[in-house]
Amino acid sequence: MQRGLDMGLGIQPIRRRLLLAGLTAAALAPVAARAQGNGGTARPIRLVVSATSGGDVLARQLAVQLGQQLGMPVVVEPRAGVVGTESVARAAPDGHTLLLAHTGTLALQAAAAGRPATAKGGDFVALGAVASLPLVLLVPAASPMHSVADLLLHARFGSQRLAYASTGTASVGHLAGELLQESAGMKLQHVPYKGQAQALTELLSAQVDLMFSPLPAALPQIEGGKLRALAVTGARRSAVLSSVPTLAEAGVKGYDCAPMFSVLAPRATPADVAAPLSAALAKVMDSAPLRDALRQEGAEAAPASGDVNVQLQAESEKWGKLLAKAGVRPE
Repeated sequence: MQRGLDMGLGIQPIRRRLLLAGLTAAALAPVAARAQGNGGTARPIRLVVSATSGGDVLARQLAVQLGQQLGMPVVVEPRAGVVGTESVARAAPDGHTLLLAHTGTLALQAAAAGRPATAKGGDFVALGAVASLPLVLLVPAASPMHSVADLLLHARFGSQRLAYASTGTASVGHLAGELLQESAGMKLQHVPYKGQAQALTELLSAQVDLMFSPLPAALPQIEGGKLRALAVTGARRSAVLSSVPTLAEAGVKGYDCAPMFSVLAPRATPADVAAPLSAALAKVMDSAPLRDALRQEGAEAAPASGDVNVQLQAESEKWGKLLAKAGVRPE
């Protein structure tokens, strides 16, 4: 297959591969027709990633297996935040520009535009949910905070407001910090950076007090004793750090922050183009290798059942209300 991808795939090879994936010829025709570029070769699908923290890991896993399922290359394109989501919303609805985004970014974009975040009158049609991404709450190894209880005491009674790093406005780390402030009745100072590496570097040098990070990015520093994990943000403990409690277990009642990542297409994408893409994504998400890979990255594969647009709407409303209450605006 790799040789075919390198040389470019014609219409007949694309159809053959998609038929082997279990899709009907009638459903595949619109996608195959739109796949034909100059010289009859296949145009790649662009998978725009609006969350560079956590989302990049999910995107890499998806791109390989979705490309194999569709029989055409899938190229990952990082474009952080609302800039990334807007670029897909404005793209041609031909199935060749897709978005991997979490509900916080979608909620922020929708709020800024005065529109709902999902298919009913919104900017996108959801092709399928991919995964939820719990985070780990980190402090530097030299920090006096050894537990969530210590953090709460410092936040409430310390002489200075604690600062937490994130990879940008409405990033998963930012959402986690805003939810902690609301759930625990405390005030933190949000310090956004331009990427995971910069945020972790500032945390390691104690320029900020804490950070919510995807687990894989921070695991080497945790295992090396440079960072201390106080809690994870999901409803369950992480299989990768089973000794670390959830924030709810550690005393922040009802806390659960694991924003859902989904693959979306521009709103005007025809049903006969969206349907085979959704079917291919469902096959990928149902594969044990991908689910195992996501688990190793600290993510949880999304449930296969349920209307993803309904799920997205509920999630987007949740985060939209939180961001509005906190006065967060697009940058």
